[in-house]
Amino acid sequence: MQNYLYLSLIPEALILSQLPPEQFGRYLATGSKRQIEGPAIFFTVDQTADLSGFRLAEAQARCVAHPDGQPRHSVYVAIHDVLQRVPLVALQVVHLTTPAGHTLTLNPQPWSGQSNGEAYYMYQELGPVYPRVAAQADPGAFCALVTDPAELISLPRLAFIDLKLGGLAYEPERTDVAPVPYQHLDHLRECLRDLAGKPDRKTKIVNRGLRPDILFYLIRSGVYVGGGGEMRYYPIPSEDELEEKHYLWWHSAQSVRGY
Repeated sequence: MQNYLYLSLIPEALILSQLPPEQFGRYLATGSKRQIEGPAIFFTVDQTADLSGFRLAEAQARCVAHPDGQPRHSVYVAIHDVLQRVPLVALQVVHLTTPAGHTLTLNPQPWSGQSNGEAYYMYQELGPVYPRVAAQADPGAFCALVTDPAELISLPRLAFIDLKLGGLAYEPERTDVAPVPYQHLDHLRECLRDLAGKPDRKTKIVNRGLRPDILFYLIRSGVYVGGGGEMRYYPIPSEDELEEKHYLWWHSAQSVRGY
């Protein structure tokens, strides 16, 4: 029976499992007896990469099937400072699992700095810290800024998603903000106003804590993880492609409301 290695972001942990990604995502999102429910975001990790900072061999010895032949669901390898210790190159694909247990897998692509002329962006950080941040920097510039050791406050590595802002991406006063049904919209506008006309101010905290109801259908372009001058980018398909090729996941993602 094959052992898989996953880097989970909610919560941050390195986990061995005998469950393939779709089953593992369902296990994380719904629990083995459906007693819990919430989104899951996790990477498949290349086990041939340099993971010498972890006691992987000991965990592998424990990751064996149960006496009745059932696969081992999880053996935790590490639960602290995991994201910054796994080489970026080892993060093969990322999986997004809805609270109902449907999983979408995203492959990495080169980041080309594509833009539609937006003036503002909003990011949900996924680890190791969890604020929601408004910014004047695109994803590549935002990642470089937050992980720059020359800054007074910085992180060695950061995982995050960017979120749709609709018309607010161009002008904080615009009213055509669909499809962004955020609560506390006045507060979001105020955060964007604080950035407007201040080129030296790159970011503004919108929400200091991670909400449990991350809404995958509001992801603008994809999942990002980077630090030390490197960044991995996992683009999300267009809404048309999601509707056509990933129907169950897309409709499951849209059924979760209430940001």
